[in-house]
Amino acid sequence: MIKAEYEGINKSSPNEMGKMHALERIDFILGTLKRDKVVLVTELSKQLNVSEETIRSDLKKLEKQEQLHRVHGGAYLNEGYGNETPFVVRNRILCAEKALIAQRCLPLIKNRETIFLDSSSTALNLAKALAESGKRLTVISNSLEIAKVFAYSNEVRLVILGGELNRSCSAFEGNLVTEQLAEYYISTAFVSCAGVNLQAGITDSVQGEAIVRKAALSRCYHSVLLADETKFQEGGPYVIANLAAIDYLVSDGLVAKSSPDVYEYLVSTGKSIIDAALN
Repeated sequence: MIKAEYEGINKSSPNEMGKMHALERIDFILGTLKRDKVVLVTELSKQLNVSEETIRSDLKKLEKQEQLHRVHGGAYLNEGYGNETPFVVRNRILCAEKALIAQRCLPLIKNRETIFLDSSSTALNLAKALAESGKRLTVISNSLEIAKVFAYSNEVRLVILGGELNRSCSAFEGNLVTEQLAEYYISTAFVSCAGVNLQAGITDSVQGEAIVRKAALSRCYHSVLLADETKFQEGGPYVIANLAAIDYLVSDGLVAKSSPDVYEYLVSTGKSIIDAALN
């Protein structure tokens, strides 16, 4: 099946013969996906010494075979990718969608509030949007990357929760983080996750991150779940909270279509759903 699909690429791309044959590219792409959960078009193009258009064509054919799901700039495995995927990789996929989610969160934040931002790449986008907004806030976070965003801000009082640094997540974790969180009252907590579904609730792939997010939700008045389209797949083994614990869901996808049971539950229980893709 795969061989038949890709014979046309070898014949139609004589200028790329000798670099890497189509079947070799596919093996490389699938191997990278298995290891990293996501692939980026620009990186594959450089690694395989072929054009970005060739990579997009390969990914399109693999998507037709239901091997992966394409997004802007790359692709991820059909079963999704969690935050066990290194932060540097997660931060380079679905960039436009995460930026949209961040913009839709801004009206939820008032001047002089105390907010919590977790260590997700979506929360990092929100931090950047807040830095440009000029809002005067206290920001509590366990994210090393968010610390860099606000390090020299005159408008934001920054509180970084210290603990053991998980370099893959670029986040501080452990008992010290949760002990420090217990000392604060948070107006609004913004958290992401590895997966959202009605049965398991909000779940994580990294235990240390799940513990921090759970602690933040226990200390906040309002809670906001940041979930791009990839989250409405199978989640992780560690439970952050059930869906009843959140007040707002901000997503880039049509939740009613991608996860109708989650949508119906949230609406029936009076939760607010904000679709960043809609004006």
